[in-house]
Amino acid sequence: MVGIMRYMRILALFDQRNSTWTVTEISKELDTSASTLYRLIREMLAAGLLESTVESRYRLGPVFIEYYRRIKLTDPLVLSGSEFLRPLLAQIALPCTTTLARLYGKTVMCVAEERAFNATFETSYELGRPMPILRGATSKAVLSTLPKRQIISLISQEEPTVDAEAAYADLANIRKLAISETHGEVDAGLVGIAAPLRSADLGINASLTVIVESSNLNETTRPQIYSVLSSTARIIESFMLEQSIHVKSK
Repeated sequence: MVGIMRYMRILALFDQRNSTWTVTEISKELDTSASTLYRLIREMLAAGLLESTVESRYRLGPVFIEYYRRIKLTDPLVLSGSEFLRPLLAQIALPCTTTLARLYGKTVMCVAEERAFNATFETSYELGRPMPILRGATSKAVLSTLPKRQIISLISQEEPTVDAEAAYADLANIRKLAISETHGEVDAGLVGIAAPLRSADLGINASLTVIVESSNLNETTRPQIYSVLSSTARIIESFMLEQSIHVKSK
């Protein structure tokens, strides 16, 4: 486990701002000896986790692309839901984006997304980006699918200034209504409308979300979005149920 966490600390350094690193830079950033890092990086190069560039610099390796493809081909949520994101766009006569997101440790992460051609706004819910557990309709819908004890624990750890019992009451209402709607909690001027998704047999806690500009949401468009979002969410859950039955029958 220690070795795995060392790898993860190194990998976490690579982002949009710093896409390549030298051993000296990593050593300084992580306060780890260069001799230890050379050994770890050799192992990571051999596994495809990193690859060499020029001037003794390293970047993320191609193994992540390989495993991304495997996830797309095997993940029950992606298999059940991703093909419905574009049809969901077509049923909503507004510029919007649709996303599938799931619980990822103590965060929520988008695992599939589609954007209408006329949706010019940007959203923070990007594929593969961990997001706060209690901010926005997407995250709240995911959180609402969890047992009370787990919800209270997550809120207490990640949002210690929040009244966990009051937050749970709100989440219980989301679970009852099967819809979460928030305005500007993640991105100013945008509204997130999300439906909880859950498969106990597959261990999946997730949500399906439509994101629109607040100026386009009114008493006519809101019921339409609620309707098509809810029906699509139930279809996705049915597909996940079929997958869980298939897994049990093996």
